[in-house]
Amino acid sequence: MTGSPLAMPIRVMHRWRQRMSGVELSILFAMTGLCLFFLKSAVWVPGTLPLPLKPAFPIWQEVVWTVFHAALALTTVVVVSLVLAGTARQFPRFRSILVPALSVARAVPGLGLTGLLLLFFPPFVVIVAAAAFNMIWRVLTALLDAQDTLPAELEEVATGLRMTGWQHFWRLQVPVAIPLVTFRAVQAIPGLWFRLLCVEGLMTLLMRRDVGGCGAQALVALETHHLSWFLEAGVCAVLLIVIMDQCLIRPMTGWAQRYRLDGPQPQKKRTHSWMLQFWRETGLLNGVSVSLHTLISGVGNCRIGRTMRYVQPSSPKSLPVPGWLIPVASLIFLGVAVAQSHLATRLPYDVLESVLTLLHVCGALILCIVLWLPLALFFFDAGAGIFRGSRMIILAGSLFPAVLLYPAFRGLDVVPTAVLLFLGAHWLTGGTVLDAIQAIPAPFRQVARGLRLKGVLLWKRLILPAIAPDLCGGLLLAAVPIWDAVMVAEAFVPSDSGLGATLLADMLQGQIGAQIVILMLLTLLSMLLDRLVLQPLAVYAAQKYAIR
Repeated sequence: MTGSPLAMPIRVMHRWRQRMSGVELSILFAMTGLCLFFLKSAVWVPGTLPLPLKPAFPIWQEVVWTVFHAALALTTVVVVSLVLAGTARQFPRFRSILVPALSVARAVPGLGLTGLLLLFFPPFVVIVAAAAFNMIWRVLTALLDAQDTLPAELEEVATGLRMTGWQHFWRLQVPVAIPLVTFRAVQAIPGLWFRLLCVEGLMTLLMRRDVGGCGAQALVALETHHLSWFLEAGVCAVLLIVIMDQCLIRPMTGWAQRYRLDGPQPQKKRTHSWMLQFWRETGLLNGVSVSLHTLISGVGNCRIGRTMRYVQPSSPKSLPVPGWLIPVASLIFLGVAVAQSHLATRLPYDVLESVLTLLHVCGALILCIVLWLPLALFFFDAGAGIFRGSRMIILAGSLFPAVLLYPAFRGLDVVPTAVLLFLGAHWLTGGTVLDAIQAIPAPFRQVARGLRLKGVLLWKRLILPAIAPDLCGGLLLAAVPIWDAVMVAEAFVPSDSGLGATLLADMLQGQIGAQIVILMLLTLLSMLLDRLVLQPLAVYAAQKYAIR
């Protein structure tokens, strides 16, 4: 009984068997070992100058820098996703490598790559890359999922029209993927803003100068204890997020409805955007959109590549080697790389820190469950006005960058890291719970009222089974930004420690090899929690409580 099936990944919706793949582990271990071998002699000398006593730019220029970084990050997401998806469509062998690599890339915390990227790129490139990193893989996964779920009838039509690989990708796969890609992009936008503000501040801390942006001014304000500068930066960042939501995100969501294979949603369920309506009703703007649509469609008419042939999907061929051999070999390779990098002595300490970090993440997810399970009973009987108001609050809370609240807890040692992680993650869980409550069929509600079910009995017999699949999907969504936030959250709680705080300390000290090992452990923890706990739980809930 899932009210919002898009809340869970395609592979979970189709109830595929979830397990940790040996290929994914091999990619993680092998890439970590290669990075250690090639970067073991790399040195990044941290800045020795004191932090500036005031921002280098006036507030309007800081805002312009943040807008510039955000625009470049979104452009990077679109370009990289389309290039990789198009290449995967043209070359099946590349796709067979890309799919398992995506499972690893999605689990890498983009914010943790800052210290490594700084070895090769200038600060503004690092800011854009770190902000866009995780969103790229979510959008790319949606594009590949659309290719896997294309109806056979459309494939046959494409074969009859003798479409080339490029035409098949641009005129068939991309339009079909637009609704799912838009949904995934909307989900990833809050994480992009979180990473953008954090990496602007982190680059200021590493470079010991104001690199530009609201996050940079907020960091200078925190270090100089200047509250007004921090409030200026926070208010401007929130206004930017609201403007982007109203002028880009909501219009894009409404526009994407026209590409749904099952037709547009009912009028009551559509995303309404005053900007989209204004654009369509203005003659000049509508003419611009028509011309742009004609231009983009014309690009898809180019016959690039060979004519594609429709082939029935077949099961992949297994390698003629034992399944355990490649992961074990890559693990041995990783062990040799760690030993040659002289990091073996601190590895046990990092493993213990990883246990603490895992406890922080699990604690935040448990807090999400503890909050929204009882609230589901309240919203079941809530009026339409309360329901709409609550949905607006949840939407606003999911857009708000929770990192702006972290300084309020900086001096409170009694606040654990899990609470800081919970502040920004529980809104995603709450949105899926509200969707599930709204999707409870009317006959079920009438039966519950007829039997006079109330309180715990109503919650146990109807509400819990109704929200369980979506609640598990919400936990999957909430876990994604938590791994990005763990480095900042642990740094703001002096009494706590973990891999996030250790990674930040290694960045400030310029220890490249240590950063690589900690990133590998964070990625491994994220993959284990996702594949061994959250996804099987979501599949079990969807199977047990689905209405057939």
